[in-house]
Amino acid sequence: MKTRLAKSIGDEAAANAYRGLAESGFRTLQEFAGNEFKITVMFDPPDKEKEIREWLVAASDYQPQEGHGLGERLTHAFQRAFEEEACAVIALGSDTLGLKKEVIEKAFESLQYYDVVIGPAKDGGYYLIGSKEMNEILFENIPWSTHEVLKATLGWIREEGLSHCLLPELEDLDEIKLSNKER
Repeated sequence: MKTRLAKSIGDEAAANAYRGLAESGFRTLQEFAGNEFKITVMFDPPDKEKEIREWLVAASDYQPQEGHGLGERLTHAFQRAFEEEACAVIALGSDTLGLKKEVIEKAFESLQYYDVVIGPAKDGGYYLIGSKEMNEILFENIPWSTHEVLKATLGWIREEGLSHCLLPELEDLDEIKLSNKER
């Protein structure tokens, strides 16, 4: 559930918005299904696997998220993919507005030349991160759910001497702010 969004528009509206964005992103990913691409849906809570499989049909795999907090969960997801001999891995947020097939294509193309690819979000985080090898440092000591996520991640990339590419900035749906005219 999108708790920050729910504060703005209510639980039901937030759940519906999230569902629509997740479905849209999943449809975009399905354009890559088969051949050399594997789509794994990482979900939480673990006891909702049946519902997730019925909702987001036709993924290559479904795995419960492992770890406490986003950093640990991303670390486990990337480790699992690389253990299964992936040559490149990207993780996508499920709440991104405007995600297009071309952005994902660009992410995978960029990983042919760069160590890390990041899709920056307008709120200072990111909607996509990818790498061609396991780099746990990308997910350690990051101030998750703040406007400092991207800055901290880029700091670790520079410190580790990794090359990187930034994709177009997109917006993720965390909250809706009303201006004085709209109130």
